[in-house]
Amino acid sequence: MADPVLTGSRALWSSPRFALAAETFATVDGPVERPVIHHPGAVAVIAQPSPTTIILVRQFRYPVRRWTLEIPAGTRVLGEPPAVTAQRELREEAGLEAARLVEITRFFAAVGVSDEELILYRAHGLAEVPAAPEHGELVTRELVSVADLPGLRRDGLICDAKTLIACALLGLDLKAA
Repeated sequence: MADPVLTGSRALWSSPRFALAAETFATVDGPVERPVIHHPGAVAVIAQPSPTTIILVRQFRYPVRRWTLEIPAGTRVLGEPPAVTAQRELREEAGLEAARLVEITRFFAAVGVSDEELILYRAHGLAEVPAAPEHGELVTRELVSVADLPGLRRDGLICDAKTLIACALLGLDLKAA
């Protein structure tokens, strides 16, 4: 089967964080139009001060209107190297700096509607620095015991894809407890 070919794109809405477009493709079934969220990409950081603890941030997430616990993460700035974004977000959200970042994996967060690629890093050599959240970013760092993660997931505090994927890649069983 032939790959669909992009034949048109119409801007529907735009912000500094992402843009929404209606894109038309030529397919074997004829023309198909799909809404697409274009996003500059994001990063997330696994930061473990010890094998039995992990840094999470408690953050108010406006779209779901509640507090969550997540690994530190954030949106890339166009042209900014992803590792620079990861250091910036770790500093802003968690008040930490890593001596070294190692890329773990890349994945698409919502492949059915968005081109956002998320790059997951592991931080090594953590040091305290002043936190500097952005305006309206309600976020605080929490040192969490790995043993407490299943209960936090069960209670709905750990509920976002990047944190669940990070825990799975660490081999953590969030079904326990």
